[in-house]
Amino acid sequence: MFKGNASARFTASKPQDAVYKEVEESLHVLGHATVSSSGTISISEGKFSGFGYRAEFNGKIIERDGTYTLDLEFEAKPEIIAWIISICFFPFGLLILILPYNAKGDIQRKANRVMDDLIYALEEK
Repeated sequence: MFKGNASARFTASKPQDAVYKEVEESLHVLGHATVSSSGTISISEGKFSGFGYRAEFNGKIIERDGTYTLDLEFEAKPEIIAWIISICFFPFGLLILILPYNAKGDIQRKANRVMDDLIYALEEK
């Protein structure tokens, strides 16, 4: 329901495995991250899920001629309990939707910071 994305583009002289490892380590701010050999990024939702909502992440890193493009999409989705509360206690129950909205903002800020840190750490000088 509350979606966002972050992306980064950088050039690195390191081997692809080293870049993927650096990306994994940087994304641990968002949750337990793993990067597959194909460049698919998966992040556990533990750090940003809360009462009535959960966070989902999808990501991909693509390498072309030494230039890497990292795209990360995320979403803070209200769960069934949040919908039940918002319907049963309408209109005040809708205030529970502030929780996933705020989580989306937190994820966006941290994801942007991670992307900036990655560019700084991996960009060729």
